[in-house]
Amino acid sequence: MDTSHDNTNEVKAATYESLAVINRGFEQIISAIYKLQTLGVVSDEYVESQEIIASEMWAKINCNILTSVTEREQDDRNHFSRMRANLEKQKK
Repeated sequence: MDTSHDNTNEVKAATYESLAVINRGFEQIISAIYKLQTLGVVSDEYVESQEIIASEMWAKINCNILTSVTEREQDDRNHFSRMRANLEKQKK
């Protein structure tokens, strides 16, 4: 069994799972702030400003992570495309 391939798959899965956790977390934070607004705990202005700040940070984090993920996925695509082409050559 190819343990480097297994490790690559584990890293890929963990990366996407972590990204999902981050995105759910930001969504939950923003939703919670709005809930506090409906309860009268925080003002409309506070909610609006905090949503903007949180959304900016959320987007920055996603951009940073997705830039790295995109590079890795493109490397994988190129690697496996070459492997598939070699496999097809062997069949002929």
